[in-house]
Amino acid sequence: LRKGTIIDQKYLGSLTKQGIDYVYIMSASSTGSLAKRQLGDIYEESLTTVKTFMTGAKLGEPLNRAEITETVDVLVEHVFEDINIFGQLMLMKDKDDYLFTHSVNVSLLTILISRWLKCSEQVTRQAGLAGLLHDIGKVCVLEEILNKPGRLTDEEFEEMKKHPVLGYNMIAQYDWLEPEVKSAVLMHHERIDGSGYPLGVRGDGVTLLGRMVAVADVYDAITSTRVYSARETPFKAAEVLREESFGKLDARMVKVFYDRAANFYIGQRVRLSNGEEGSVVYIDRSLPTRPVVKVGERFYDLAQERSLTIESILD
Repeated sequence: LRKGTIIDQKYLGSLTKQGIDYVYIMSASSTGSLAKRQLGDIYEESLTTVKTFMTGAKLGEPLNRAEITETVDVLVEHVFEDINIFGQLMLMKDKDDYLFTHSVNVSLLTILISRWLKCSEQVTRQAGLAGLLHDIGKVCVLEEILNKPGRLTDEEFEEMKKHPVLGYNMIAQYDWLEPEVKSAVLMHHERIDGSGYPLGVRGDGVTLLGRMVAVADVYDAITSTRVYSARETPFKAAEVLREESFGKLDARMVKVFYDRAANFYIGQRVRLSNGEEGSVVYIDRSLPTRPVVKVGERFYDLAQERSLTIESILD
């Protein structure tokens, strides 16, 4: 379909026959510079809040309830109004202070997952809080470990693995944080097969919010620039999520996530592994990690062209 096509009954029937149950549409309000500016402003304000409460927590200062809950309320409201969250996240990927940006990103993504799963308003708000606070325990990890550019030693990794418990202990005293939020902070590195940490719980022992945060955490970590690794493309992240859905991450959440998230990248400019540049024009729901890319007048179906991959996302 060409840009600007009006979706009438004829097109709806054709899309349904091809197994496409939903498409995203852009309204004038969601594409204008004002909407983008507001989204950027909200992100920056949230980032300031995270920097403030994490820096304070490191010094032993109490968390500011009003500041944190107001930030999450704004994020929850904004996810209602603007579908291009992934576009904003892409703009923020090269910012410094990974710990802070990662916390905002995971909050936004966990809210999205909750929306896509049709969870209640209460659960969605809890999801936002859990995402924002999930890595607060890392302020207690030595900076030389947290910011080490190379691979961690076994001993250093054991220290890093303490951050969910450290985070839980930091927030356990606050009655205004619900038990579901606290348990998600503790369990965001747990895995369905019991291979996670710190508790090694399996199956239904991993809470709903813990599973949501885990998916968002993995996706954002892979697609972000970190001190020890360059960022990967969203399509690479989708491949990893898909692999992890076989026993480690919640399979239903992963499928909903990459089914829905992939649609945000229709029209995205990309560079292929052969050096050519083009645009993503189609993403098959059954194989969202291998889209169709248009380069000039040629179409590359990556599901068929297995030697080709998407090397990078272009601005």
